[in-house]
Amino acid sequence: MKQYLYQVKGILEPASMEALLDALREIPMVDKATLEQEETLFLTLTCPAALSEQDRGDVETLVDAVLQKYQLQLELPALSKTYVTAPAPKQGRMIPLAAAVGAMITAVVLAVLCTFAVVTMNSKDRADQTLLPNEMQTQTDQFATLDILDKLFAQVSPFEVDDEAVIKAVLNGYISATGDLYAQYYTQEEFDALYAEQNGEMCGIGVQVVNGQVKINGVETQAIVISNVFENSPASEAGLMIGDYIVGVGLGEDAVSVQDVGYSAALDRMSGAEGSACEFTVYRLKKEQTETDAYELLEFSIIRKKITAPSVKAEVCDTDETVGIVRIYEFDNTTPTQLRIAVDELMDKGCTYFVFDLRGNPGGQLTSIVDVLTYFLNEEDVILTAKDKYNRVETVTVGSPLENGKLNSGSGTLTAEDIGRYKNLKFAVLVNKYTASAAELFTANVRDYELGLIVGTKTYGKGSMQSTLPLAPYGYEGGLKLTTKFYFPPCGEGYDGIGITPHEVVELSEEALQYHFNLLPHDKDNQLQAAISLLKP
Repeated sequence: MKQYLYQVKGILEPASMEALLDALREIPMVDKATLEQEETLFLTLTCPAALSEQDRGDVETLVDAVLQKYQLQLELPALSKTYVTAPAPKQGRMIPLAAAVGAMITAVVLAVLCTFAVVTMNSKDRADQTLLPNEMQTQTDQFATLDILDKLFAQVSPFEVDDEAVIKAVLNGYISATGDLYAQYYTQEEFDALYAEQNGEMCGIGVQVVNGQVKINGVETQAIVISNVFENSPASEAGLMIGDYIVGVGLGEDAVSVQDVGYSAALDRMSGAEGSACEFTVYRLKKEQTETDAYELLEFSIIRKKITAPSVKAEVCDTDETVGIVRIYEFDNTTPTQLRIAVDELMDKGCTYFVFDLRGNPGGQLTSIVDVLTYFLNEEDVILTAKDKYNRVETVTVGSPLENGKLNSGSGTLTAEDIGRYKNLKFAVLVNKYTASAAELFTANVRDYELGLIVGTKTYGKGSMQSTLPLAPYGYEGGLKLTTKFYFPPCGEGYDGIGITPHEVVELSEEALQYHFNLLPHDKDNQLQAAISLLKP
């Protein structure tokens, strides 16, 4: 047995120690992890044998990723004079390409088991099914061919190799081969934009999308489906519409099909800097359709710009002043606060009935949907259960107040008075085939707890959870998103690939379909009117 002693920067609450140690003990090659807090914080890792320099580097990288959840930082090198500790990784190309990619992918997979990422939770029930050292070595060996390629190009090729481009291509190829439809590699610029978008800020054309398919002349092809177009956005000004199918990205010689490159890679190609052009082709249903000629092919070139995207829009219904309409575009960091403000303002205007419009809502962050559902549920009500590949189950509930008055669930910003704030509200929920992920979870909770009526058409059917992991702890810029778990609503019946059928199935009328969804008048919106009729006595 060998021990490695590290000094840790930061302050750790005693109540958090056991959870932190549990996560650290899940790391392969660590038999025991202990913490001692005196004037400073010391971490001791006990391993079955002395670690190689590479293994120690991998373990320290994973440990650092776990500590980041608790706003702690591992100090390198180790304090033990008996062992030589690898230096902290530097930015840039530090090790051969294959070893870098192999170690990085292995580390990311392992980190999923023991880190709290953007949309995952700590596991309460753990199983002894982590990767063993020999399994970890086998995974790394699978990338030996890349190391050979890297060396050959370095020694004999007259072409200058762009390391960043090569690594990105390898990662995207790896992701595509996994079959994970929602996995995606982000450059640092894209990763920064992702976090900005989660805070209601974005640079783009102003659309929300979901993964889908369209049948053209009897042949199904993968497409990016427009589920929402923001008002006053470049996309809206260019005439892009909800329900448009993006089938190609780029124009002319630069064009690639979504079918060929995949959903995630196509989205990656649609991203870009402010002021640049986003070019793509779209299939749109014609007003007059035949069996062999149902769609028209359109080309778009739209200049990207910075957009402050609202996540909630509130308005009094034009046909009934007692009804407040709250449209939730997505669930991001701004949604809980915007929702509370919207509902309270509508109540002040005399609204006693509410319609929450989730049509076209693609979902969002777990912390956001937990906060939003807290407004409608009771303390300790189950919101969801999640299961990973090892059948380990986690349960997410409405939290309880801590000593500081904040709830120990969701974003940690709500207080006790927020629990059940709107549980007595009379409301209906509007959904359609583009209502997905967190929006479906909201819908499922409304159904399972019998909080309100659900009206519209069957939802998209996405019951999987993605983790977004920064690659900075591994010495690289950017981040990786991958599916880590499947989740289930309070009733326990999953809807991934199935969708949720409303209480009252109502298709949009032909008259309503003549309008742009964002401009659909209340009196022409037959789904909205159906919801109001069911709500009011």
